[in-house]
Amino acid sequence: MGTFVIDTPSPEATERVGRALAMELQPGDCVLLHGDLGAGKTCFVRGLAAGLGCDATTVHSPTFTVMSRYPGSLANLVHVDAYRVGSAEELRDAGVEPGAPDTVLAVEWPERVPEAWPAGPIEVRITPVDTSARSIEIRVAQGTLSERVGATLCAKPCPSCRVAVGPFDTDWPFCSPRCRAADLGRWFSGQYQITRPIESRDLEEGTE
Repeated sequence: MGTFVIDTPSPEATERVGRALAMELQPGDCVLLHGDLGAGKTCFVRGLAAGLGCDATTVHSPTFTVMSRYPGSLANLVHVDAYRVGSAEELRDAGVEPGAPDTVLAVEWPERVPEAWPAGPIEVRITPVDTSARSIEIRVAQGTLSERVGATLCAKPCPSCRVAVGPFDTDWPFCSPRCRAADLGRWFSGQYQITRPIESRDLEEGTE
């Protein structure tokens, strides 16, 4: 199991994590969302919708409808709230089809009916840190998807000080405004200048 933890400073950043994850998903995948009321599960689903080519502005919590469906250019998104669901049969009666070949399924409160979901789901747990910040843990079965998600979501060194910084931090790819300003200063001072003439092979390498 690959586990990735991302800290987000704002709801917008939480949506960006959802969008980045969606771009690595395939129709038939199931995303189980864990978190208390107000944790940001629906916010994360808006990001999933955007990444799948759905109209994210129409995404809302399906608390009173059990299921909402959003058509997308890459895959359809079915958003389920299982809080008031008592069995897998109730889900089927509501029209929920886990594993549908043209759909990504996103489920809030999946622990209410754990038997209803296909094997090997993507597990997302969202924990509030303060009024805006969230800690998001994503668990993916080992394999190609885990490798792709890791490449997309894992922290990388700040170009200035080499401290690890996540791709959804405010100052990405830098760890702070100070490092961003220091890098800009190096550009202005000419430290990044090319020290030899550009050759034809340099241009050829850039087109490969």
